[in-house]
Amino acid sequence: MNEITLEAEGTGPDQDLTALEAARLLGVSKLHVIDLLEAGEIDYHMVGTDLMFSAAEIESYKSDREHRDSESLVSA
Repeated sequence: MNEITLEAEGTGPDQDLTALEAARLLGVSKLHVIDLLEAGEIDYHMVGTDLMFSAAEIESYKSDREHRDSESLVSA
């Protein structure tokens, strides 16, 4: 599996990501990222008219999701 990391994207954990960048990092669509923010799963902030996401927040969500996924496989 080709996993994209913050380092591969040239992004540090204290930087902001656009919805598209967050989607690429998570391996999901931009629309799914919007669904996640509407569900309160990830935090965002506005820069002008653009939705922006903390790179650290996205990495944390990705790590938590991978942990939950691996636990569900073990318990299945």
